[in-house]
Amino acid sequence: MSFKSDNQTLSFSDLELSQTKIKNNALEHLKSLEKNIQWAPIEATLLKSYPIGKKKKGPQAYPPLMLFKCLLLKNWFQIRSDIELESLINDRFSFKKFIGLPMGQAAPDSSTFSRFRKRLGLEISDRVLSDISDQLSCQNIIINMGSIMDIRIIQSTGPPETKI
Repeated sequence: MSFKSDNQTLSFSDLELSQTKIKNNALEHLKSLEKNIQWAPIEATLLKSYPIGKKKKGPQAYPPLMLFKCLLLKNWFQIRSDIELESLINDRFSFKKFIGLPMGQAAPDSSTFSRFRKRLGLEISDRVLSDISDQLSCQNIIINMGSIMDIRIIQSTGPPETKI
């Protein structure tokens, strides 16, 4: 088994959507987060801790960073269920772009998210979330979570909170 390719080659759908000049706040906010988070150490932690997809034989697995980004979307946009998360990833260009999924490819199914959470474990998940939180805090970035239609990223004016 190996990981599915996160091939960034534009499909016809991707190219067509990239040419549209519509205002998309969610896409802009997620692009900002993508740029401000150092993903390499997070991916390294996930790869060490997630046992799936390391073999060359068998069906391809979704990369753990992609699955973790899906769970971040679920949290940040307060999506109620894995089924709804799957549906929204299939529906939203901004979500697919953030997780690195080509437009023509279907989202991971809802049971994949559940298995991923279980296999990753709470300790690793908390460590990665803490790393992301620390990175954003150092940059004075606060994520103001809301409903699926309402996520805002706020640049705070004060210094980052110090940990005791």
